[in-house]
Amino acid sequence: MSSSALPSAPLARFGPWWPGVAVLVLMCTVLLASGITVDNVRAAIRATARLSLVCFCLAYAASALWQVRPTPLSAWLRRHRRQWGLLFVASHTVHLVFIGMLRLLDPALFASLVPAATLVSGTLAYAVLWAMGLSSNDRVAARMGAPAWRRLHTWGSHYLWLSFAVAYGKRVPLDAVYALPFALLLVVLGLRLGCALRRPSSSVPSRP
Repeated sequence: MSSSALPSAPLARFGPWWPGVAVLVLMCTVLLASGITVDNVRAAIRATARLSLVCFCLAYAASALWQVRPTPLSAWLRRHRRQWGLLFVASHTVHLVFIGMLRLLDPALFASLVPAATLVSGTLAYAVLWAMGLSSNDRVAARMGAPAWRRLHTWGSHYLWLSFAVAYGKRVPLDAVYALPFALLLVVLGLRLGCALRRPSSSVPSRP
């Protein structure tokens, strides 16, 4: 990457981690300020799901976006893609906490909203999510080795994409508003697939 494609020094140093955590904490505080009720917890579940989706899409497509359009902004997103990934881990872990709270507050409602198949696929998704989060540490990544690390983060990110796509796609017939996040998922997948098809077969993909 040429120096002209790099963002300015202040922007390059400023990452999304701490502002993202502050937004997550503030959002949860506001949503629960009037008490831990079923309605408030469900609102927090929806809010953290949407924040998780944004962070995931930014981490998932950052490198591909930079390859398609190498601007200062896309270079900044690519530089901080690990932080976007860790924000996704943090937000989706909080999301799981709220799901657990809903189960405690209203077991019947929880059972009606979360079928057994979703519990199984969701458990696997969180196992993948936390494995990717833990392996984002340089020391852990070095112990894993580049091939194993790359397989986990490549196939893991695709599985998480599929989890989001199923979760939002099945709701589109019920509420057209879900077409927007589903369309976003298709866009970021298209970016990834387009860059993969353009990449020479002899090249070795770099660490995402």
